[in-house]
Amino acid sequence: MLVILSGVSGSGKNTVIEEILKSRKDFKVFRSAITRKPREGEEQKGFYIFLSEKDFLKKVEEGALFEYEFLHNSYRGILKEELEKARQDKQHHYIRDIDVKGNQKLRKYFEGKAIASIFLEVDDKELETRLKNRGESDEQIKLRLSRAPMERSYKKDYDLVIENKNLKQTVKKILDFVDGRF
Repeated sequence: MLVILSGVSGSGKNTVIEEILKSRKDFKVFRSAITRKPREGEEQKGFYIFLSEKDFLKKVEEGALFEYEFLHNSYRGILKEELEKARQDKQHHYIRDIDVKGNQKLRKYFEGKAIASIFLEVDDKELETRLKNRGESDEQIKLRLSRAPMERSYKKDYDLVIENKNLKQTVKKILDFVDGRF
């Protein structure tokens, strides 16, 4: 089964995923490709395959990506190989943070298969605080917050929307939802 987490930048998607992976051995993350530089400690988490822009665009030419886009000054995309690994594995749930447009494409791709999409919501003031705390520049914060209204307009397309104020409660709601559904 695939669990998709979406939400505006700073809503806590990766933090929630890390907590789920710590607490449940039946969950794995499938990696996506990205051209930005890794944040501190990010390479060890294994959430991303960091590529140069040249290597990323080569993968685009080769047809190796299920979907991709240029977002927040970097390319990011889902590698077909990683997606197929998640789709074929019957022993684990796979979880990934995916933007709102990628969610729509994945739901179509997994049609008839086990998939759950969850949108994490956080108010703008808290988002700004979180983005500052993770070291984003004022320019990056402004860019990320400018996408928030568009991203929130897709909430209706999700199976579950959670106000992510408390990490433990958010993780519990997600796991209860997944366990109750699958």
